Amino acid sequence: MRKTLIISLMSIIVFAFSLTACSTDAEAVETKIYGSINYKVSNDEDTNGNSYMKAENNSSKIGIDAVEGISEGITGFAKLELGVDTDDSDNNPFDSRLAYVGLNHDSLGSLSAGRQASPFTTNVSGHTDVFEVYGSGADQNLFARDTNTIAYSNSVGAITFDGLVKIDGSTGKDGIDVQEGTLTFSEGVVTASAGISNDRVNEIDYYGAGFTIDASDSVTVGYSYTLKDTTTDVSANEVVGSYTSGKAVFTGGYGKVEDSTAYYTAGVSYGITESLSTYAEYQHEDNTGSTLDTDSYSTGLKFTF
Repeated sequence: MRKTLIISLMSIIVFAFSLTACSTDAEAVETKIYGSINYKVSNDEDTNGNSYMKAENNSSKIGIDAVEGISEGITGFAKLELGVDTDDSDNNPFDSRLAYVGLNHDSLGSLSAGRQASPFTTNVSGHTDVFEVYGSGADQNLFARDTNTIAYSNSVGAITFDGLVKIDGSTGKDGIDVQEGTLTFSEGVVTASAGISNDRVNEIDYYGAGFTIDASDSVTVGYSYTLKDTTTDVSANEVVGSYTSGKAVFTGGYGKVEDSTAYYTAGVSYGITESLSTYAEYQHEDNTGSTLDTDSYSTGLKFTF
């Protein structure tokens, strides 16, 4: 493993040197600030039959993208994205979501390091992650975002490879703790992905595949299959469909964990303005055995900038 890690680090150094060796005077840094304020009112049941109504923040965020040209076809980039707790419930209104820096070459691809998103979760489970509050309950994956990561991405024609490794010296493993890789094909109305996520610390593998089809200008269908390969394997299926009519989008979804919970989700969103939208969602969890089924409702407002 030490040899593998040394080779990986040497590859990173060579990659970075090849990008900067022919650099000229850097261009001005281009920055873009983005974010969303999202607030909801929910009425959720628990498995004891109790329901709770609450007005609260719903994953509000703010971020900045920065890009600087180094030479023709070569750029440096960085992203900082913070979750915003508009309720300030823990006296800490900001929480790190993404924070990374990298180099991009038009032909060689991009290399980045920091706190980054999981390629497996983004590219495979992302085909069915379409709701504001609920949905994606059946997906089997390791994490959405994590620290101590190095990522590489490159595209050849319609195919994109995304890879990531996590190197965390505190876990007790020597070298790479997590490694992920996905392939995504995008052509016309079809986007399809497949990948693997290997948790070396806990010796668990995740496999998955999914697709999104824009069946028409108003109808979109998404599907994902994920498998958690451990002592007892767990597979899951998710399917969603959406219909757009004017400024309204109607969405329905179904997810099922093997021999376990099934999720029925429905929602509608409406664009009040280009940036401001409102939504309402419902989810029914069909639990197995003696565990009570639950019903959850939410409505909210979201302003994106």
